[in-house]
Amino acid sequence: MNNRRTGAIGEELAEIMLLEKGYSILARNFRCRHGEIDIIAAKGGAVAFVEVKTRLFESCGQGRESVTAAKRQRIRNCAMCYIAICGREFEAVDFQVIEINACHLKGLEF
Repeated sequence: MNNRRTGAIGEELAEIMLLEKGYSILARNFRCRHGEIDIIAAKGGAVAFVEVKTRLFESCGQGRESVTAAKRQRIRNCAMCYIAICGREFEAVDFQVIEINACHLKGLEF
């Protein structure tokens, strides 16, 4: 399985997890000049910008390890673009990493 397909499956699983936790999905794979956000979800008055990291094998390391400071800054910049474009106001903004590791999901905030 190639990395793009693995990532797409991971994003689908992460979306299911978010929906089960009461989030609504506002966007998938939002792109702007700063980069991409895998999932943008809302719950109540809050919006969550979610990076999904999928690992098939533990030898690949933990997904959160690949979300560097530079990657977090790109996600923040994309988030600001999304908020400016969507025209909505949110009570809170949340940034999350969802790790998909072969058989389990784990959500983390950063």
